[in-house]
Amino acid sequence: MTRFHDRFERYFNRLWYEQARPGFGWRALSGLYGMAARRHLARDYGKPPGPVIVVGNITVGGGGKTPVVAALSSELLSAGWRVAIISRGYGGRTSDEPFQVLPADDPKQCGDEPLLLARTTGCPVWVCRKRGLAMHAAFDDGADVVLSDDGLQHAGLPRSFEICVIDEARGFGNGQLLPAGPLRQPVARLDLVDLVLRKQAGGSASVSGLPGQAFAIEPGQAYRLADRQPVDLPSDQALDAVCGIANPESFFATLEHLGLYFRCHPFPDHHVFDSQALASLEGPLIVTEKDAVKLESLEGLPETLVLPVRASLPRSATQPVLEHVRNFNST
Repeated sequence: MTRFHDRFERYFNRLWYEQARPGFGWRALSGLYGMAARRHLARDYGKPPGPVIVVGNITVGGGGKTPVVAALSSELLSAGWRVAIISRGYGGRTSDEPFQVLPADDPKQCGDEPLLLARTTGCPVWVCRKRGLAMHAAFDDGADVVLSDDGLQHAGLPRSFEICVIDEARGFGNGQLLPAGPLRQPVARLDLVDLVLRKQAGGSASVSGLPGQAFAIEPGQAYRLADRQPVDLPSDQALDAVCGIANPESFFATLEHLGLYFRCHPFPDHHVFDSQALASLEGPLIVTEKDAVKLESLEGLPETLVLPVRASLPRSATQPVLEHVRNFNST
C-alpha cells in the first residue's frame, strides 16, 4: 500500500509541476471539479466561540503551513494568550473523537506534524478528522485562541481569520484544478482570505509574480537524533539527505545554501520509513524535524542529524493576527 501511494504521489507531482498542459481527460475531470469548487468559494463557515485562525493553502501538499503555525503560536503566547493548535492528523490513525497529542505519543497514531507541534510549541495540540470537534475540545480545555494547521477547505470548521500560504518554489504548478493540477480551489479564493503569505524559495528557483507577503524559512541549530545534543554540521563530509515532506527540493536547497555536501533521497509526504532501507545508506543521515519524529523509533540507523527550521514572519504579517485576536475578545 505504501509503495502504491508513493508511486501515485510521484506521478501526480510530475503531472502538476512538470507538465504544463495535462491531457484532455484530466482537464475534463478538472472542469467537473471546478464547477463544485466555485460554488463553495463564498461558503459561510459559521462563527466560532473564540478566535480561530486557519493556516492553509489552495494547493495539495505542504507549503510552509506548519512552521507558520508554530511562529504564530509563539507570537500569541508572548502576547499572553492561551493558545491551542488543531490538526487533521495526516499520516496517523485519527478518529472522529478529538484527542490531545502528548510529546511521547506515537506519530503513527497522531500524525507527524501534530506530534512535532506538540513537542516544539508548548501548546496543547488536538487532533480529529472532524476539525470542528477538535476546535470545541480546545476551547473547552481553556484556550483563548485556536490555530488550525491546514483546514482552509474544511466545511465543518468555523473560523474568524484565514491565512493562505503559497510556496514560492512551486507556485500554483500548472495552474489547473484537481485532478489535472494541484489546485484545491481556484486562485480567486485568495481574494477571500484575510492574509496571504509567500514562503520564499531560499536557494531554489522561484515562480515570479505570486501574491502575498514574503517570509523566510530559516535553519536552526542541528542536533543528533540519538541524544538531541547540538552538533555542527560537517562541511567536509558527504551526508545522506533523507526527506519525506511535500517538497523535498526545498530541504535540499537549504542544505545547499548552507554549503553542505549531500546525496539526495526524496520521499513522498508523510512517508513511512523502513529501517532496513535507511540502514543501507552510508550516512551520516540528515533529516527534517518532521521526519525525525518517525525515525527515532527505528533501530540500526546510521548516525542521524536533525536540522530544524523556523518561519521568520514579518511584523506586517503577525500584527493583523494579534489585532484580530484582541478585537475578537473585546467584543
